[in-house]
Amino acid sequence: MVNVRGVLFGVLMCCVCGAEAQDLMHSDIADLATNSPVATIKGDEREFPLMESDAEADISYKPEVYGAVKAKFELSTYDGKHRFNVRNSRIGVRGLVSPHMRYVAQIDFNNEGKVSILDSYVTYFSKNFQVTLGQQQYKFSTDLDRGPSSSIFSNRSALAKFLTTYFGTEVQDGKVVPYVKSIGSRDIGVLAHYMIDTEVPMRLTFGIFNGSGSNNPEWTDNVNFIGRFDIGGPQGLSGSVSHYNGRTPVETRVETNPAGELVNVDFKQQLRMWGTELRYGQKNYKIEAEYAQRRLADTELAVLHAAHVFGYYQFHLPNRSVIEYIAPIARWDIGTDIEFLNGLTQQIDSFSANRMTVGVNFGFVRKLIGAELRVSYENYFIEHEPSDYKVNQLLQDKFTIEVVASF
Repeated sequence: MVNVRGVLFGVLMCCVCGAEAQDLMHSDIADLATNSPVATIKGDEREFPLMESDAEADISYKPEVYGAVKAKFELSTYDGKHRFNVRNSRIGVRGLVSPHMRYVAQIDFNNEGKVSILDSYVTYFSKNFQVTLGQQQYKFSTDLDRGPSSSIFSNRSALAKFLTTYFGTEVQDGKVVPYVKSIGSRDIGVLAHYMIDTEVPMRLTFGIFNGSGSNNPEWTDNVNFIGRFDIGGPQGLSGSVSHYNGRTPVETRVETNPAGELVNVDFKQQLRMWGTELRYGQKNYKIEAEYAQRRLADTELAVLHAAHVFGYYQFHLPNRSVIEYIAPIARWDIGTDIEFLNGLTQQIDSFSANRMTVGVNFGFVRKLIGAELRVSYENYFIEHEPSDYKVNQLLQDKFTIEVVASF
């Protein structure tokens, strides 16, 4: 029998002691980072504010380096198995090349064990309008766009992890082999935002993309379209609605030719998504709810639903010490008819589940998510356990201890 409490306690004490020493060494640097002139966190990066002045003297063209490292320890309460994992190791550079043009380039050196280019784009902006060309997040969903610098949870929601999946089959060595893939939150294309000057802030977003995902500039005869409407500011009540329409990347499915042979045939599935969001937040707390639906045409497993509601409250400690704040967090998320590759049968399977996540984040700088130690527990409520449940740690209840450093 694995001593779950002993393993968990040992890892937690190591993280606390290490974080305390690191904070004492770098507290001055962290305080300077808190006063950064960068505007708000939106999605996976901190966006530049829109410039209203053309005066060259008021603008700095010095590049800014930013990034995040996210490392964690996970412990399954089902069988006591555990692992250490570096989920992200990101670094990027951004800056201005003219009073109305900026650039962003970002790389993740450990995106689930792979090196990948995340962002590579140029933006032209004015007071109320901006247009971006390149590889970027297409802004369908706030939670889908969240990365290590903007998510308060150790593990992504069902919406963020599974919403953009699609599936097919291919012939390998004379056998039909299924696959499940995802277009992710990024694509290559053009995205435009227009701010509407009213008492209540509003923003319109429109974009067209290849539809082939990141780092995959396929030639295509169709475009994928994204439209989004946001109302409200960073504090108080706000909401969004969005729609995505297009096709998946060129993939294969198995068909039988006139000679009775199994062959791979290229095809694209029609992909449609729509979503809505509602948020309320103030300086120290936030409550957010989101729902999204994904439809794939010409498949039996066509519709996926995902939703969640979460909240946190940031308690700043009165006397500055090693820990600057404590933030309890809670989330309830739902996913139905989620397709995945069954680890035992190696066939496409599906599951529906609810999940409860509770935890506490300990902040070592004043800014939320700047430097945190996180302790959380997630519990699944699965309608019908898949046949590979005993070996599928993704669906098992677990404790997680995580350290995030965002700069």
